[in-house]
Amino acid sequence: MLKDLLHVFVPDTHTLSNGKKVKEKFNNTPYIIIFLILLIVVCAVFTDVDFIKFFKRFTKGWTFVVRMLHPQWSYWDTAKQAMIDTIIISLVGTAFGSLIALPMSFYLSSNFKLNKAYLAVHRSFLSIFRTLPTLVYALLLSLVIGYGTTAGTLATAIFTYTVAVKMLYENIETVNMGAYEALESTGASRAKCMIKAIFPQIKAFYLSTVLYCFEMNIRSAAILGYVGAGGIGVRLNDTIGNMDYEKTGLLVLVLIIVVVIVETTSREIRKKLVNG
Repeated sequence: MLKDLLHVFVPDTHTLSNGKKVKEKFNNTPYIIIFLILLIVVCAVFTDVDFIKFFKRFTKGWTFVVRMLHPQWSYWDTAKQAMIDTIIISLVGTAFGSLIALPMSFYLSSNFKLNKAYLAVHRSFLSIFRTLPTLVYALLLSLVIGYGTTAGTLATAIFTYTVAVKMLYENIETVNMGAYEALESTGASRAKCMIKAIFPQIKAFYLSTVLYCFEMNIRSAAILGYVGAGGIGVRLNDTIGNMDYEKTGLLVLVLIIVVVIVETTSREIRKKLVNG
């Protein structure tokens, strides 16, 4: 057994029929695995992760999972309404954020030789705001305008804008500017040239981006309730806090089904947009 173990770390040498010796190629996979294990252990020590406690309490945690696998169907009406609220938050937030992102993406593209200082400042702010998750926006907005779906919708819109506008202006910078320059030479306004010459080239990508943002927002909107921003997250927070794991199981089941349906539908639509 020791010989087999050494063979993993030390390349073996084989003798061919012609007497020539060939050494196996060095395999660095075992060393990478050992390095990763050591890295995990070191990180666990520095962050005070207690694996022993985790394994000791694993059985107790499994009982919660078993309870969640027996959903309380009498809670269906509440779960359905909470999921509808989540879908509305995601849909309205995505629509609002992506609609603002569309015209702004033209003015953030370097194709049109706009003010360089404006481009640099706006893009820098976008980079900063894009690093913050939707949950942070929802928390801040909840403190300012109060708890409810309005805060969740606005948080979703802000995050959608920061993501969509970056993807769009980068795509605009790759389009063919020939049609734009030809239309501009006729004396048409810059806005008309953008709409007539550039938008048709990015329309499919724009719609695909909107669908992608909607997918992300459906998942993120599920946790907005933890900061009082409405949706199914509010119910999840309540049921987990009250240890009603059967109700939690139903909420999670509804959420999974909706996410799968949205992702599958969105993926098929995006394929048609790309191929069509």
